[in-house]
Amino acid sequence: MKTYIIIPALEKNSYSIKGDLLRWGDSNLLEWKIHQALQIKNITDIIVSSPSQNIQKIVKKYKVKFHYRNKDLSINRLHYDLSKKYKNSYLLWLNPTSPFISPEIINSFLKKFLKNKNKFDSAIVIKKEDEYFFYKNIPLNFTIKSKLVSRKIIKPLSKVTNGAFISSTNQTIKTKNIIGKKPLLFNVDWLRSLEIKTNNEIDLFNLLIKEYFKDSK
Repeated sequence: MKTYIIIPALEKNSYSIKGDLLRWGDSNLLEWKIHQALQIKNITDIIVSSPSQNIQKIVKKYKVKFHYRNKDLSINRLHYDLSKKYKNSYLLWLNPTSPFISPEIINSFLKKFLKNKNKFDSAIVIKKEDEYFFYKNIPLNFTIKSKLVSRKIIKPLSKVTNGAFISSTNQTIKTKNIIGKKPLLFNVDWLRSLEIKTNNEIDLFNLLIKEYFKDSK
């Protein structure tokens, strides 16, 4: 089966009036993500999906494909529509809002999934949280009937990051969901799990770029 990289991109979103064209390092978030995508192995094609003409102009510079989508199209509908377009394939979804997940990590993520594709129907990048969690005042991963155990031995919960997803187009067409019933969970460290969700995080995250390059060497 072929594997395509899909990069959803917006010119304006909730965290910035510049959206994925927000300056990041020496370029912007979208170009940063395209550079990362170009380093991923065993890919049939790279597609940037957006309703923006400005983003389309940027995409042409990198000689990757552009998919125009309606500005009112939901992300779930985009998952479904592109699954229909690329039937019998795998789609590797990479989001510009997760700039710290490196090409090395993405390659390992994809390689592990393809090696075990008969066991799993999708794949998700996660961050294991060794913390105490409650839901509606009920402990989720510890008990209050005895003394608290150390965080080192507590049962961690897995937080889904927005860094990367792998979906089977056939599975998504059937269930209308990129996450299947048997997903591969691929754990990353704190830095790789970071996602820009608010305007306040942008300046803070820019300070971490040096750490990203240091760890990527």
